[in-house]
Amino acid sequence: MKDFSVKISYYLKCRQEDIPDILKLCEAHIKLETTQYPLESDILTKMKWILIELLTNAVKHSGAERCELKITIKDKKLIIEKEDYGPPLTITDFDSGKKISWPLNQDESVNFQVYHNGSDSLRIKCIGNNEAIFFIDQLENQEMPGLLADISEHFGLLIITKASDGFKYEFDQDSKINRFTSHFNLK
Repeated sequence: MKDFSVKISYYLKCRQEDIPDILKLCEAHIKLETTQYPLESDILTKMKWILIELLTNAVKHSGAERCELKITIKDKKLIIEKEDYGPPLTITDFDSGKKISWPLNQDESVNFQVYHNGSDSLRIKCIGNNEAIFFIDQLENQEMPGLLADISEHFGLLIITKASDGFKYEFDQDSKINRFTSHFNLK
């Protein structure tokens, strides 16, 4: 499998109508660069879900005029990063309703449920005051929330987290960049 020492980047205006074309470019690039070890169809499908969610979130939530999408294939990993200069991510604790935003205070510790769909609990855990990882806990004996009444703006984060092998968020205080990174372990 080819390794890249340089990331392939796509700069795009944060417009919904641009998402299908960017999705096609990314898919074609990934297929081309992984021909030695073709990706299974389920990984390609999950990759599309992640790209759609990252780009949709850029349009809906970043407030930025443009964002950058980076794709790296290195060390048997497919890495998708989306960067923007919008406001830092704000997350709400599903149970308490408490909102947090980056950068966190030095003494602020975060590890809570962001959302659940009845079978999966989307959780967030902070690493330092600028970075957080998302992960899924399986739920048992939980009532399914009413989908139309209880879909959170964080439902897309659940999709990304569940589809990828790892998903994290980072806020760079110096540059004011929001960076969302998803990766897949390749065979």
